[in-house]
Amino acid sequence: MRFAVLSLVLTSVFTFAAPANAANEATAADEVTARADLNGDGVLDTVVAQAIEGNPDEQLLVATINGVRLDARVPLYSRIGVPPLQVVDLNDDGTDEVMVTEALGANTVTVSTWGLYGGLRPVTWPNGEVMKVWEGGGISSLSAYGCEQAGGGRRLVQVSTSVDWNTLIYSGDRITYSLAGSVATETSRVPVSGKRDDPALQTDPAACA
Repeated sequence: MRFAVLSLVLTSVFTFAAPANAANEATAADEVTARADLNGDGVLDTVVAQAIEGNPDEQLLVATINGVRLDARVPLYSRIGVPPLQVVDLNDDGTDEVMVTEALGANTVTVSTWGLYGGLRPVTWPNGEVMKVWEGGGISSLSAYGCEQAGGGRRLVQVSTSVDWNTLIYSGDRITYSLAGSVATETSRVPVSGKRDDPALQTDPAACA
């Protein structure tokens, strides 16, 4: 995990979201905990996402690093509690980030990424908006995210496509971003199309770890 610049690939695709949602729904709770090396010192830090009493629209993300507590409020749309956290290292530099589910819809999961950037803060686009990726979609679309090794580094891949009902072909874009600090910047955009099981539309979330 030693690469300073992340190439983050977003691919515009949509499809069934059942697998991602099923996993999150099975393990959602009032509080979830993960262990991540947020400052890259080789020691795993404790990260907790917890429901906020009386506030169903937000969750509290808490990281404890060398005894210091940092926290942030993150949007939450879920009827069944707080979904599990995913520990990742998006640019393979030895410093972990945590992917937090913000919305657990009927067909699509929306995820933001948080790390230690002068505090507990999200990865953003160049315009300052929080970077979000999606998984799921439904019958008419397919979205999926994951990571892959390419160009000497790790890439975050987001697939987002819509279906042509005449051909049952899903079409969209595959977009690549590089991560510098906490900012993800687009570096390429490639059109993709194929059946739902086409390799160009597949991603591997586990490869982000």
